Amino acid sequence: MALEPPDDGADDLLPCGHGEDALVRNLMEGRTTEHEAACPYCRAAARELAPLVSVLREPEAEAVTAPAGLVDDVMRAIRAERGSRRSLALDAPGPGTTHVRESAVAALARFSARSVPGVLVGRCRVRRDRDGLTVSLGARVAHGTPITEAADEVRHAVREVLEDRLRLPVARIDIEVTGLIEAD
Repeated sequence: MALEPPDDGADDLLPCGHGEDALVRNLMEGRTTEHEAACPYCRAAARELAPLVSVLREPEAEAVTAPAGLVDDVMRAIRAERGSRRSLALDAPGPGTTHVRESAVAALARFSARSVPGVLVGRCRVRRDRDGLTVSLGARVAHGTPITEAADEVRHAVREVLEDRLRLPVARIDIEVTGLIEAD
């Protein structure tokens, strides 16, 4: 059994006896004591700590704002995830059956569509018909992106992942363009 040495704060002391935590606190507040300004050990530590202090001060100086439409995108994704509890049986060799929830297949389809530049897929629904899977996607397309070519690329990416990886036959992939992604 290993025991930790008691923390008496001596590890944080500079050779002059001044505490490193106090030095950092003063540097963060933009002020130094007379000792810190005159002491070579404190000045050397302040130079070494300068990158850390500047990083720690950055968030205060920079206001962070959420991108336009973030709340709408998050809520759309949450509503899409509420999907069905139904599952699809996968064709697999050997004994037993493997089932995958339709919502997991939809998430995989949505993820595969991420590889298409200029397209953001939100809603995705999957259902099995007697001819195979029907996939319905809602997407936004970047301004200036040719919609038909982007839709074909999304269909290819989704079909490839569902048929090649899950071995689920895809009968059709419907894409509804619900909006444009404006340039920043």
